[in-house]
Amino acid sequence: MLVDAFNYLKFSMGVFIFSLLVTLILILLKNSVVNGYSVIMLAFVSCIVSGVLMIIVGYIADEVPSGGDPITLYMFLVVLLLSMVNMIFVSRKRREI
Repeated sequence: MLVDAFNYLKFSMGVFIFSLLVTLILILLKNSVVNGYSVIMLAFVSCIVSGVLMIIVGYIADEVPSGGDPITLYMFLVVLLLSMVNMIFVSRKRREI
């Protein structure tokens, strides 16, 4: 059924949230393993793909009579927030060096 599509989209958003959290932990380590370019590219790709997933959720919500899924909106906002936080921490780390 189409409602299962919401679960698949939530899973993919969860993967982005998990990868951004792991990146945040790696940034906060004393010997940083990631560089600024990789963090910026991860943030850029995760924001673009999450935005496309939000558009897909909107299309699915129009077709399914049960309505939309508000959890994906919150997950999208978390992806945006984590992306910005990662970029801020990387820029601060670079200034310290």
